Amino acid sequence: MIYYDTHQRKSEEGVFIKYNNGYYTFQFSFEERIIFEQIERNVLEDYNLRNDEYIGATFNITYEEIINDIDDEDFIIFKILELELIEK
Repeated sequence: MIYYDTHQRKSEEGVFIKYNNGYYTFQFSFEERIIFEQIERNVLEDYNLRNDEYIGATFNITYEEIINDIDDEDFIIFKILELELIEK
């Protein structure tokens, strides 16, 4: 039973660190790394993050933080909605 399901849309500047087995890691300006489990298909069409071309590139990242409370435990998923290349 899901007690609540919230979606928060955020935008931050971050550096692409790596792609590994379906997960996209970005380093944000506040020194936190976030691993994104989901990404919009159109973003992958614009930026192929599955190869090394964009490692170290800075992006403006619009993402969604999806929080589900399942069985009294919070489950958080990060999903990339949009990317804008700032510096390669």
